[in-house]
Parts: sequence; C-alpha cells; structure tokens
Amino acid sequence: MTKVYLRKKIAPRVANGHPWIYGNEVDRIDGEVSGGDIVDVYYGDGKFAGRGYINPKSQILVRLLTRKQEPVDEQFFYTRIAQAWAYRKKIGYTENCRLVFGEADQLPALIIDKFNDYFVIQTLSLGIDKWKDAIVKALQHIFSPKGIYERNDVPVRELEGLTQHKGFLTAPFDTNVLINERPEDGLFSRPAG
Repeated sequence: MTKVYLRKKIAPRVANGHPWIYGNEVDRIDGEVSGGDIVDVYYGDGKFAGRGYINPKSQILVRLLTRKQEPVDEQFFYTRIAQAWAYRKKIGYTENCRLVFGEADQLPALIIDKFNDYFVIQTLSLGIDKWKDAIVKALQHIFSPKGIYERNDVPVRELEGLTQHKGFLTAPFDTNVLINERPEDGLFSRPAG
C-alpha cells in the first residue's frame, strides 16, 4: 500500500482529529499514486496516523477514513453506515434525517439523506465516489429502501476531477415523497422533492 508521510509541523493538527491532509502538508509519498486509492498516512517520525483515500487533483490530498490499520472494503462502509443509523435512532431520528453527514460520521465527502423509505446520496470527492456501489449495497442491505437517488449535480465535484450528474441508483420512482418533519405529533407534512 502507498505510504504518505506528513511534515513534522502538521502532526498535531492530524493527531487532534482533523481528517484532511493538504498537498503542502506532505513530506513524501512512497509508492504509486492513483486518484481514489486507499493509502496509509504516517507522521514524520514513522508512526501510523490513519488510512484514507488520495486524490492528487484535489487541494485536499488525503481524506482519512480511519485511524486504525483496518481493511477499507465493502464491510467497512456497511459498518459505518450502520453505526450512523444506530446513532440517529438513539437520538430520536427514525423516519427522516441526514443519515450520514460526511466527516462527522467518519465518511468524508459522503452525504446521505433519509426520507421515509427513500434515500438521496451525494459523493462529493473522487475517493468516496469510487465506493458508491458499496454504499448503495449497504443501504439496500440495512434498509431495503423503496429507492435511492443521487444528487451529484454540485460544482464541488469538479474540484475533484468529477463530473456533475444526478439520477436514479435503483429502479426509477416518483420523487415527490411526502414526509412528516415531526412524525411523533404529525406536524409539518411536506413534499421531499
């Protein structure tokens, strides 16, 4: 696996939890670099800092997914989405919510909104976009949704070398979905579309 070594002065920011590594914060890279690939990041002293995806076309060179030396595969994304769902349920969001909120859920550049049994996703960086199929598969496994739609028609994708587009990731469905913003008391019904 390709190894990315940080400059020494960058170590405290990353060690304190920041998941982004900019190109000018890197001392050296050992190995081949291909956009979207998973890489290991090390501090200047050689200690492991985390694992994430790289994009040499972006100002944010690496976005960390984990601080552990664990596999980043389909199961990884399934587990993270399941954890995000468990947390939302714990705080009372079960019908409609922002299921995944990027870095806050340790899935940088991924947004997933839940509207009843329908989901809308955004993959805002090359690294997360490469895992879109695994993300859709995890949503189907956890929720058995009626439909999944992607809204990747945002300019920030172009900064990552990606095109803008939107469309169905499952069989087409009526995007005029009626949601209850406060289902516990039946208030504020409105279309989600």
